[in-house]
Amino acid sequence: MGEPQDRLTIEPSHGDSAWLGTMPGFLRGMARGWDARGERHRNLRMVRAVAALYPTLCRVERETRKATESEGETAGEDRCLLDGVPFEQAVNNDLTIERGLEVFDHAWKSGALALRAGNGKLIPPSRGKVIVPACGYSIDHVRHYFIDRAARLILRRLPKVYDRVAEHITDAGQLPRLRLVASMKTLVINEVLRGFEGNVKKALFSTDGSMLEALARISPPVMVALRETLDQEFPSLMNRDPSILLALGESFTVPEQARDIGQDVLMLHTPEAVRAVGAWTVEDVTDRVNAEREERGLPRVKSRVHNTDIRVLRGVLGTEFARLMEAPAPLLKAYGNAVPELRTLDVAPRQARVEQMTNLCQRYSGYFTDESATSLFLLSPEEWNALPPNRRPSLPEVFFILEGLWNKKGYGRKFFETAFSTPDGAKALRLTMLDLNALKDRGSVKSAEDLNQIVANSDLLDTHIQAFMSSK
Repeated sequence: MGEPQDRLTIEPSHGDSAWLGTMPGFLRGMARGWDARGERHRNLRMVRAVAALYPTLCRVERETRKATESEGETAGEDRCLLDGVPFEQAVNNDLTIERGLEVFDHAWKSGALALRAGNGKLIPPSRGKVIVPACGYSIDHVRHYFIDRAARLILRRLPKVYDRVAEHITDAGQLPRLRLVASMKTLVINEVLRGFEGNVKKALFSTDGSMLEALARISPPVMVALRETLDQEFPSLMNRDPSILLALGESFTVPEQARDIGQDVLMLHTPEAVRAVGAWTVEDVTDRVNAEREERGLPRVKSRVHNTDIRVLRGVLGTEFARLMEAPAPLLKAYGNAVPELRTLDVAPRQARVEQMTNLCQRYSGYFTDESATSLFLLSPEEWNALPPNRRPSLPEVFFILEGLWNKKGYGRKFFETAFSTPDGAKALRLTMLDLNALKDRGSVKSAEDLNQIVANSDLLDTHIQAFMSSK
């Protein structure tokens, strides 16, 4: 490969129409100029010239593949895409067009292929703007023609998207990215573009590829809600780890979730936290809403309507809601678990519960780790599923235990700033919660409020935490 006897040189005649072959030699130059008049005729010459070099591209690809195999490399991406594929089929497939462009560059640079200029000299690979008489275009123009053709094929089901991105597709290296874009729903693409104020290059071509893969998982209604609620902060979503966006796509299934969490969605720092909030109860209230509207003589709603516990907890916690969104996933799960009981309470008990939930978030959420939250609420799947509902630690119980520890001599702030967030501290807290269940079994605990005094003023729950007691 690359030796002169193996090289194909594209001469001006390679783009000629069949009728040119019938012309006397001294007239062909003049006739060739006529054959290349206008864009349509030049395009036809270009296609004929490319068809003439296509067998060489197949050979170069095949030989490159053999060389790769001889070196012990058999990556699936190196399989032949051109060899055995008819030219007419190859130019109508974006993958073979992309491979053809890649192989052409290799063949031209390696000497397996040469191009004759109008002055009779060979065009070096560094001179991509020189006109090739075989087609009347430069190689740069031909390359762009086929890149654009591949882009049209990739986006053939999204013509409006193609219209918006076409001018930004200038390199074959962008085609894999374009396939990611094609996997996204049109509405999602439009919302992403709106979020970047119409900056196509920044939104679709400068954004990390894994981010686009994640965005493709988000349903269009949720994406619309995210873009609307984040407004100017929407581009900040693109700076998050792609795993967070994947979690959003998996767990935020209705637009109300995105609207109700608002800009505080940016406070969720892990995929697990996103999934924990996404798992909070969502209730379809469409039938109820339609019944109420019909009573008032109003038309039925066009889309499903949902109530979310995200909205409930935002209303309960007020300004502390944003702080909660920064908490570890297990604590978020615990808050979600607390809402069903909250709904059943009368006014006074509900007000007390709201105060407990707010104070726990305000005073202690910053100390929590995944381990300490899992331990205090006994949230490991095996433990949680094995416990009867009345032995699963409630949010008020945990709050009053924390209050007791804060007020307990030898513990207080120092315990929270040192032991509370450590693995050993988490283990001790888990065992303490199991001891609490033993106390409840014996009837020693009448209410959650009792735990403040039990922890602060007795040693009933000290067995596993006494190692962390400070003498100061």
